[in-house]
Amino acid sequence: MAIIENGNLKGLVGNVVFRQSNDKTIVQTNPRPKSKQSKGTKIAATGFGDTSSIGAYIRRMMAEVHVDLHDSSMHNRLITHLQRALGPRGQLSKEEAIRSPKINRLVNFQFNEKCHLQDFMHFDPEFKLLDNKQLTIQFPKFDKQKDLRQPKNCDLLIINLSVAMLNFDKQQYIQVHSPQIPINLHTRPKMVELEQLSFDVNDKDATTVLVGMNIEYYGFHRQKHLLLNNKSFHPAAIVGAWSI
Repeated sequence: MAIIENGNLKGLVGNVVFRQSNDKTIVQTNPRPKSKQSKGTKIAATGFGDTSSIGAYIRRMMAEVHVDLHDSSMHNRLITHLQRALGPRGQLSKEEAIRSPKINRLVNFQFNEKCHLQDFMHFDPEFKLLDNKQLTIQFPKFDKQKDLRQPKNCDLLIINLSVAMLNFDKQQYIQVHSPQIPINLHTRPKMVELEQLSFDVNDKDATTVLVGMNIEYYGFHRQKHLLLNNKSFHPAAIVGAWSI
């Protein structure tokens, strides 16, 4: 409540305070007390922070897969995928997150929303994590002209894989394998049968294994191959995810 004293208004009117200082009338907003954060809100905020930091770590760890040719909402989409892997609580610690049995929900996350990897590769490689912690990757036999979508003026494509053993809690790379599979589109035979790839992922500090894949396209110009990929054309995805 405000009162008039000696012709001057003093006190509180709504959320506005009137007071006198020397010959001046000062008007200011009444500061409201800050509401205390509930325990549940604190936990949820902590969980989101952990999820966001894990997402940022995956983004950095998979840099050679997306090579910054991703859409502008990629990080937010990755956080959403992570939350689906963590469960409806959305408030797990990093240690719980990396051991989530649903970490495989990250599979088929596309780094470029407008460029889905499966639109360019019409066959599905098989990824297996065996009991002896050997990761195997087997490509089916495919026709490089019919089963691989090709941009105009493309002579060569390279399938890049990134196999990463990591520890989210310590933010450590344990080991990264980066095999490359070049495919010349204008040489015979047109049917391609690749050997099975195998990687040892047995490490006491590793808690998660992720596999990323992209396809790089090259055109031959002036005696050298030039990369044709760009921000709107870069098929890249997470194709394997396991807790170990």
